[in-house]
Amino acid sequence: MGWMKDAKAGSMAADAQAAWDEGSRYFTPMMSAPAFESSASGRIKDWELMLDAIGSVGWQLQHWAVASDGKGCPQALPVFVRSQSAE
Repeated sequence: MGWMKDAKAGSMAADAQAAWDEGSRYFTPMMSAPAFESSASGRIKDWELMLDAIGSVGWQLQHWAVASDGKGCPQALPVFVRSQSAE
């Protein structure tokens, strides 16, 4: 894993942990696709790493949507909820 991907996943994990620790019922990050991957088909590995980081805190993916940032780059708009076991 490259340092940029590590940094993105680490930042997302920190945000997810902060929301968890604050007692939030939902976690709603925005994930931008890397510019060099935005026009290609296939996996967006950065998103996979960020999703893993969020899940490791205890959040479960509830809803997934993707929209354009207005410049043609996709942005994921996931909604996470606390896992049932954490309640």
